[in-house]
Amino acid sequence: MTAETLPTVEEALEEIRRKPLVDLWPTVAVALDVSRGTVYDAAARGEIEVIGIGRLRKAVTASLRRKLGI
Repeated sequence: MTAETLPTVEEALEEIRRKPLVDLWPTVAVALDVSRGTVYDAAARGEIEVIGIGRLRKAVTASLRRKLGI
């Protein structure tokens, strides 16, 4: 995946299935079919569980899998 290319929904879902943590942008945004701003806003409101690593925020895939039913 290059900076100009977003993953497909299938690729995003596969990453969510395989990894314990994933990027909010673009992985979670593509899987949920929302914009970059929307996914970060949802994380700030606590609708998406995240773990902070310094300034970086990673989505917890266990809760995403439950939310997505996968």
